[in-house]
Amino acid sequence: MCELMEKFGEKKLEEGRMEGRAEGRAEGREEGRIEGHREGMIDMARSLLTLNVPVEVIEKSSGLTRAEILAL
Repeated sequence: MCELMEKFGEKKLEEGRMEGRAEGRAEGREEGRIEGHREGMIDMARSLLTLNVPVEVIEKSSGLTRAEILAL
């Protein structure tokens, strides 16, 4: 009986690990998407600045703050 309980506990522990890994990967993918989107907005803002587009227009279209745009 004790061996059976031990095997069951090991199985549950491994299931928990697998579930944790899956959740970690999902979180990592989401963070990557957000960071990629932000980098895209920064690249767009940088391009618009080189074209002398007003900062107010860049703020509205990119979602970046005025300080973030001026720091580029």
